[in-house]
Amino acid sequence: MRHRGRNVAEEMSLHRRDNDVSGRAASTQRKKRFHSVLHRLIASVCSFVLFIIVISIPNTEDEQTNENTRGGLNDVNRPPSFVTVVLPSVVNPDNRPLRLDSIAKTWGPASHAVYVVHNSNEYPEGAPIEDGQSHDTTFPQVCLVPETIKFDDGVPRLEYVIRTIHNTIDPDFAFFVNDHTFVLPNHLHQFLKLLDCSKDLYVGHALKGEKETAFNSGASGYVLSRTTMRRLIAEWDKPDSKCSGANVSKWLQGNPGLLTAKCFQEVMGIQLVDTRDKEDGSHKFHAYGLVRTTTGNVDQWYLNKHEHLDSIFGVDGRYHHMPQKGASCCSKDTISFHYVEAAENIAFWNILQTVQQQSDGISDEQMKETMLTQNWPQRPDIGAYSHPLPASQSPIWNDMIQVIRKISSGVTS
Repeated sequence: MRHRGRNVAEEMSLHRRDNDVSGRAASTQRKKRFHSVLHRLIASVCSFVLFIIVISIPNTEDEQTNENTRGGLNDVNRPPSFVTVVLPSVVNPDNRPLRLDSIAKTWGPASHAVYVVHNSNEYPEGAPIEDGQSHDTTFPQVCLVPETIKFDDGVPRLEYVIRTIHNTIDPDFAFFVNDHTFVLPNHLHQFLKLLDCSKDLYVGHALKGEKETAFNSGASGYVLSRTTMRRLIAEWDKPDSKCSGANVSKWLQGNPGLLTAKCFQEVMGIQLVDTRDKEDGSHKFHAYGLVRTTTGNVDQWYLNKHEHLDSIFGVDGRYHHMPQKGASCCSKDTISFHYVEAAENIAFWNILQTVQQQSDGISDEQMKETMLTQNWPQRPDIGAYSHPLPASQSPIWNDMIQVIRKISSGVTS
């Protein structure tokens, strides 16, 4: 009995141990299952959170592509889109159709010229950008100003033109000149390739009187970026903006260039840029023609407006920001000249092309002879503000020929 009792007791003990072992195993399995479920849950939560974070991060590459598609930044795979807006010159307006025709035969197509006209008869060959032809690749095109804006309404005209250019063509950059300006399109293009249209930009040939706001010469031309045009339009839309002609003095209402310059600096915080050649301090944008720029025989008021540029660009101990004379007058990357009438425009273009295209070279004497004998205009055809070529034996020819040689690459495109 005791033996059988012991066996029963032992069996009961073994049974309890087996139950304990089984219980612990089951408990362990339950814990493992619980931990497995917990881990999967945590992993799912982490994956979901990570997914939310990822989709919340802007796709900068796609945004950059879209921005480049809009032209917001210069795409390294394409040239910057630009136009040269040719405003009416106040000098010798009767000869404007002749000047527009000469521009169309020279620098206008490669500079993507858009003629601002008050009458379509000024250049009937141009496609109006307001008619949805803004994507036409043929230039010059025309921007026809409404009849309500008269020839002397400089401020309303400039506002209308900038709005129209931005809303129709929407270029990366717009180069604003007038029909007395001579442009070297390849140099303009190379200059714009170094700029970023997503940033504010107001560049040209800076001038400043003693007590006046600094501004870029409208004669030699100035460049605005898409961003600056967009911001300027938004500023005009504010009813009390100091950028609007309706809210400024009568004098500023007659000076659109100065009004715009004040707007850029005092309202929009856009400052001027020293665009001179970093190698030799020579200028790229010129407010006079080839002869006067090379000889340095320019108006005193123009020189005076360089005397105060230290206050915005810093001290220039070497040139004091003044224009230089002789062959040093002009950067090899020169972009523009001014006071160029129709006949001189064609003659200037032709000699630059001749120098550029003659691979075997053209001697200095041949160049001078060509300019003296082949249609370079004399008075009165050169206009009141330009100077004729110097006499054959004048020493200025050496400097002028050097200038022509070093800027001739500007006519290629």
